[in-house]
Amino acid sequence: MIDLIIVVLYLIVTLALGIFAGRNVKNMKDFSVSAKIFPTSVLISTIFATWMGADCLIGVSERVYSVGLVYFVVILGVSLNFFFQAYVVAPKIIRGFSNRISIGEIMGDLYGNPGQVMSGVANILFSVGCISMQVRAIGFICNQFFGVSEFYGIIIGGGIIVAYSSFGGIRSVVFTDVLQFGVLIIGIPLMASVALGKVGGWEYLMNSLPPKYTELTSYEGSFWSFIAYFSWCAFPSFLPALVQRILMAKDERQATRSLAISGILCIPFFAVVSVIALCAILIFPGIDSNSAFLNVLDYSLPTIVKGIAISGMLSAFMSTADSLLNAASIAATRDVFSVLCPTKVNDKRELMLSRTVTVLLGVASIYVATMFYSMVEFGLFFSNFWTPAVVAPMFLYLFNLKTDIKTYLIGVSIGFISIIIFRYSVPENCTVVSQIFGAVVTFFSMLILGKYFGNLSHPYDSKLVVSRI
Repeated sequence: MIDLIIVVLYLIVTLALGIFAGRNVKNMKDFSVSAKIFPTSVLISTIFATWMGADCLIGVSERVYSVGLVYFVVILGVSLNFFFQAYVVAPKIIRGFSNRISIGEIMGDLYGNPGQVMSGVANILFSVGCISMQVRAIGFICNQFFGVSEFYGIIIGGGIIVAYSSFGGIRSVVFTDVLQFGVLIIGIPLMASVALGKVGGWEYLMNSLPPKYTELTSYEGSFWSFIAYFSWCAFPSFLPALVQRILMAKDERQATRSLAISGILCIPFFAVVSVIALCAILIFPGIDSNSAFLNVLDYSLPTIVKGIAISGMLSAFMSTADSLLNAASIAATRDVFSVLCPTKVNDKRELMLSRTVTVLLGVASIYVATMFYSMVEFGLFFSNFWTPAVVAPMFLYLFNLKTDIKTYLIGVSIGFISIIIFRYSVPENCTVVSQIFGAVVTFFSMLILGKYFGNLSHPYDSKLVVSRI
């Protein structure tokens, strides 16, 4: 009962904080990037909390439980991802597009209406699938620990996210992310500490694990699988919520510092999650790997501490879902509707439209989570479209190159077809790099065709600029 009270209080505080933070939102700029008003500490909190979703808790613990400590090494690729975006991507975006509010508008500057609409649609489809995964995880947690129907857990969790996200936009999202960041970095390490004590400490844990769980360079017996998964984690994918955080920064220095520090914080956080999974191997041998994290939480933690840890899990799910929801609503309003229906809409009406779209996309995500479990795969499938449509041309921009719209469309088509062929031509354990493959094919298709047609040009900057902290 005490654990339930702690979680209910956390949800109430989250909703109240989100509504309070968003009370002064008056225009689209406030709703999307909030006029670049946030200090570095807040940007770090929202970047980190946004990234740490269900896949970084349940997913990482499941993989460590299944394949061992090597997955901790694999997931460190995420830190390299952050560092690349901090020192290469962020400076280019800030210098070339600081007045924009979304990755779609950047693509619109580079490749016109087709680029903006394609990135916007891909953003929406991918985000709805990922949001549904987060709210479904919330429902599962409510059912697992409190006996609440999974359906009602999804409705409650999803409803809270939709309420404050639609009211306050990015301001509500950011300030709730700060709360969720705090709960996350307290609850999960606390859980790991207690679990480690239950198994006799770190030294006993490492001495008791079978050798296959301490191997560091072989993923399920294959070095090349290790390389494939590490590359997948390290590959910068220009995710819309992360680009939005870059555009929220006051300047290049703040964007770089925020991303770099977030990348550093990933290392101890993933270490903590890995420790929890390794403890589960000893405490619960032979269970379903997907339940390893939850079983340790339920078994090892005393009352009150368990409530804090459960709140930490909900924080991870909610912070990712609200960021994706905000980014998707901006994409629908600015990158799709405003381009396809270019009627003059004043800022107040555009803000109202964005709020309405936020509610509609939130309801759609809840519907997907409650009715169509396989639709999560639908969202993940469209992440394969994201890399040809957005990632490849953005990499071309990092080299200070672009093509015309026709070459862009041809390159994206080739890249998308290559992903489909790749996924059906390689072993299942290699399909994880299909997005990287599609991005590479698209990149070189645009580069070669651009040279062939003579439409390869140099936009904006005259040289690649790399920032320093």
